[in-house]
Amino acid sequence: MRNLVKFSPAAIAVALVLSGQSLAQEAPATQPPPAAMPAPPTMPAPYDCTLTEAVICKAGATCTPAKTLGELPLPARVLVHFEDQVLATVGPNGLPHISKIADLSSSGDIVVAQGVDGGTGWMLHATSNDDEVTFVAASDDFILNAFGTCKPVE
Repeated sequence: MRNLVKFSPAAIAVALVLSGQSLAQEAPATQPPPAAMPAPPTMPAPYDCTLTEAVICKAGATCTPAKTLGELPLPARVLVHFEDQVLATVGPNGLPHISKIADLSSSGDIVVAQGVDGGTGWMLHATSNDDEVTFVAASDDFILNAFGTCKPVE
């Protein structure tokens, strides 16, 4: 004769509840779809800028008009490529000079690009509602402010 242990339905229900299971089967909860990734910010088209005037300031001296932008004679052309995050010019030797945009931000219609090139920090401010641009470069012994215009590259 076999030894059969009999459990009442109540004992089975208590055992299932204690083990974390329910007698009633619930439909599996549907997971909400993953949140859509936000679209990357739209970068402005590259700008072709021409810096036409500049002033250079040194400690203990007054600011004076500058005839060059570093090694570049004024007017100096600068390509600002926002998507590739570079500022590019053609050096006096005819070869390209590229400076990496380290930080790019915008507020309303103003776009600000910042970078460092050979120990000199620089910043470019441009707006989308007009063609004006300012460029500032600073090192441990000078500040250069340049002014000009930009237009989208077509």
